[in-house]
Amino acid sequence: MRKIILILITIFFTTNIYAHSTKGHTPNLDINAQCTKKRSVLNFISKHRLFRGKGEIVKFNSYTGFGQRSVLTDGIKKNPIEVTGYLSLPEGNGKVPIVIWTHSSGGPAIYIWNDFTYHGYNNLLDAGIGVMFVDNFCHRGAKETWRDQSRVPLINGAIDAMMALELLKSHPRSNGKFGTTGHSRGGTNGLFLADVKFTSKFVEGTKGFDAILSEAPECRMSGLFEEPELTSNTKLLLVHGELDDYTLAKQCVEYVKKIKAKPDQVKFDVKKGWYHEWHSGSKPNRIGGAQTFHGCPAITVDSEGNTIGEMADLVLNKYKLWPSMEAVNQSMRDEPRKSFKTMFKVFKGEKCIKKGVTIGGKNMDEYMPQFINFFKENLL
Repeated sequence: MRKIILILITIFFTTNIYAHSTKGHTPNLDINAQCTKKRSVLNFISKHRLFRGKGEIVKFNSYTGFGQRSVLTDGIKKNPIEVTGYLSLPEGNGKVPIVIWTHSSGGPAIYIWNDFTYHGYNNLLDAGIGVMFVDNFCHRGAKETWRDQSRVPLINGAIDAMMALELLKSHPRSNGKFGTTGHSRGGTNGLFLADVKFTSKFVEGTKGFDAILSEAPECRMSGLFEEPELTSNTKLLLVHGELDDYTLAKQCVEYVKKIKAKPDQVKFDVKKGWYHEWHSGSKPNRIGGAQTFHGCPAITVDSEGNTIGEMADLVLNKYKLWPSMEAVNQSMRDEPRKSFKTMFKVFKGEKCIKKGVTIGGKNMDEYMPQFINFFKENLL
């Protein structure tokens, strides 16, 4: 009888693959020292006992831009930058698909502080899928942006992901299939990466990522295309929390309806009772300092990347931040970060920036199978 009990205990602990094993291993991270323009926090993460020996640091060339127009007009090429990734591949020598993971406003340190990210990373490797974390912030002079979203223009996470894709296509263990994922800012990156107008500036033709899982994206203020069109080979899954008051699900439901795609290419899943960061492992808590823009003028762009609608009128006429749209575009091209901060004067003038959101949830165990199976079904 005692032997049977021991066997059952062993089975329980070895099959509970979603157990929160990062608890008690929180790194003693000096973010100011480890995240600088010359150093990525991924260097620290790669040496931490939770990740040590599983991957390698990869530095690659990218660009800093302002918005979609800076990509469509090649304006980003005036602002090259070297960024850092951490690439881990399954054991063995066989060719495998790779998921490129971009982070939220919490910054690249979230890769090690977030339980779901740690377990999702390991479960993808166990399934035979490689993972590359990308640091979108440190080399651009930011550690996080949740207190001030103007620190890094949103588009840069997507630019980095495309440059990582280009790099990894020639990796000797790549089988040519790629996925991408991320939460909040990382989830919004997925929507940029899903549009053929954006991806075709980096790769020829209409194909892009094979599988995109976008978690809790922001769909109204991000400068997405007014007429989105999905890359031809992509399966896109958007997952949102019904009670998310940081990035709103309703706005993404409306956006998804506009995407030009085949009937089976796009799916949307709104989780009843879930908040932002629903898989954090902690109960939902109020975070007072986080910026929201729900009452601000929407930011959308036409097929050439030009800002349209009310926001364009406010920039040029009410606040006179630039004398013309040509001046706006030149500023975006030459000084993307400064231009992004300048545009925030509209939000401050309209007094539409609010603070305070609810973040957290213990829904990791429920969500993990959906996360893993999506990539297994579409990449393996």
